[in-house]
Amino acid sequence: MITAGFTLIGRGNWSGGETYLRNMLGVISSELAGKLQAKLFLTPAQAEKIGTSMDAFLAAPPIVDAKVADFGRGRNAIRALASGSDADAARILSHEGVDVVFEPAQFYGNRFPISVVSWIPDFQHRHLPHLFSRSMWWRRDLGYRLQTSGKRIILLSSDDARRDCETYYPAARGKTAVVRFAIDLDPAPHIARQAEVIARYELPQRYFYLPNQFWSHKNHGLVIKALAHISANGGLDKVAPVILTGRTEDPRNPRHFDQLLASAREAGVSGHFRHLGLVPYEDVFGLNAASDALINPSLFEGWSTTVEEAKALGTRMLLSDISLHREEAPNATFFPVDDAVALASAMVTMSQGPARTHEKAEKLRADHAARRQMYADALLGAFQRAAAVR
Repeated sequence: MITAGFTLIGRGNWSGGETYLRNMLGVISSELAGKLQAKLFLTPAQAEKIGTSMDAFLAAPPIVDAKVADFGRGRNAIRALASGSDADAARILSHEGVDVVFEPAQFYGNRFPISVVSWIPDFQHRHLPHLFSRSMWWRRDLGYRLQTSGKRIILLSSDDARRDCETYYPAARGKTAVVRFAIDLDPAPHIARQAEVIARYELPQRYFYLPNQFWSHKNHGLVIKALAHISANGGLDKVAPVILTGRTEDPRNPRHFDQLLASAREAGVSGHFRHLGLVPYEDVFGLNAASDALINPSLFEGWSTTVEEAKALGTRMLLSDISLHREEAPNATFFPVDDAVALASAMVTMSQGPARTHEKAEKLRADHAARRQMYADALLGAFQRAAAVR
């Protein structure tokens, strides 16, 4: 059995990264039990923050050490570049019997004594460089160059990302592994809560759901433009409102959320662009299940958790026409990322048509279990390949 070592993705400050890690640890502890086991390494502050919430997925309680904060980062990464190995990380991980370490936005060195699976979530900086400062762009790109330079296995979430990786970083060719993650979600209880969720948030019976964080590349503004077009061409009574949840902070554009709300007010569509704020995670599923359709207008995605949730719940989808969405949800309804009229037409058509109906829970569970097993098999294959490198 392979023992894999993990740290928090994004140091615990990125909700998408936390969700990704939870899904990975969950599949390791269930579908891959007896083949792969996980050990989690935390700083004291991280341990206090997450408590015991991940313990059920782990082979042993988390290993807590202040040195974890510097694993593969900052001065440790510089030393790893100069000497070939992050000595602090090597000592602590080796002491805990780790065979393969998971490396997200870190660099342990090209002569690290433990095998490495390096995760690269996406190549947004290559596709949307204007969203990055020059220093941020180069820091990210140099990190990717380091991660693809050694004997690591490079874990990617899609064929779309694999093509990018092998195009922009040719050293990665022959070392990539596509692992399409699938969340752990039983649709039945969330489908059963539809009326409860609608009542709790005082929602209409039919609405669109957009749960993305309010980052610039998520393209919320296109939805406002689509609603404005509908308003100017027959009125908003023709279309279901858009209900939004998610964090409002965009570190690269702190005024973005306020600007969006101001834009909605100026267009006279605020009543159809309603933000509920941050809601409990269980309610995210309930809102998704009760909606007429999920909308994801994003300009770029690595692999969309919201789309995976919609797939698990059998929710219809209106998705931006990017190659990743085509790969992840080929049966969705697509619209160009810059075409508000096309999105407006799709929203009106769906609003005027029959309300959604749910597939039977048994069928949704079976489809979801198949996706989950594919995820588990691909993940195990990546860690086995990494373990065989040394």
